[in-house]
Amino acid sequence: MNTPTIEFASPNEVAESSASPWSAAGKSTYHDLILKPEYLGRRHKFPAGDTWLRILPALRGSRNWMMPVHALCYKGGRHAHAKTLIPGAKSVFDKAYAWLKSNQPETLYSKANMSGYKLLPDPLSLCWVLVQEGTKVLAKLVIASAYDGSRGGAHGIGHQIWQLTQEHDEHGNLVSDPIDPANGLQICVQKSQPQGSRYCNYSLKVGRIPAPIGEFVARMEPSEIAALAPLEEVVRMISEEEEWHLLEQVIDPATIAKIRSAS
Repeated sequence: MNTPTIEFASPNEVAESSASPWSAAGKSTYHDLILKPEYLGRRHKFPAGDTWLRILPALRGSRNWMMPVHALCYKGGRHAHAKTLIPGAKSVFDKAYAWLKSNQPETLYSKANMSGYKLLPDPLSLCWVLVQEGTKVLAKLVIASAYDGSRGGAHGIGHQIWQLTQEHDEHGNLVSDPIDPANGLQICVQKSQPQGSRYCNYSLKVGRIPAPIGEFVARMEPSEIAALAPLEEVVRMISEEEEWHLLEQVIDPATIAKIRSAS
């Protein structure tokens, strides 16, 4: 009679799953629809402290290594405006904005009316990065605010990352090129939360040691490499009918019915 064997997890696997066994993930009522469902698990969430990451250069089929995303945000979630992928494309939210501007301008969001209907998109940045978690190198998507501080307040992380790759010295040369496949450097995102503050602070710095992409890829599992796709292919596009339903997160159904009948 053969004695069955028991296979135990390796110490590394146990270390990488450090959540308390009593913790249970609550069901969120917020629906982030920016990414296609199969890429939701790839979104990187910055933990407190320092996170070193290697930005991936543009993949074949992408227009750039960083992609601008126009995000329509509301209480129950957010999704990408169609012009994210199709220049000049219109959204149901655009139709609602135009109708309200002509018929009920006092209901629109503004500095003087902070509780008004907010229908214009916010800028986000999207890029692929490689992050080491435990013993593994993982392919992650950083999707972060691209706000440039033009209206006051802190710059978004996405904008800070972009700025870090564009710094020039007094001779007009790039200070560093974190995107270069062979000689690019890692960047560090430092996250902290001052005591008593509701919001976290983020600061960025560039590393000093070249981090060739090839060395990272050599340590990646095939499934991680296979997950990489052009940024244009990871963004989810919402149909017009879906958008009418999502608009109910912002505007009351009676007003929406008037807008639809006029469009």
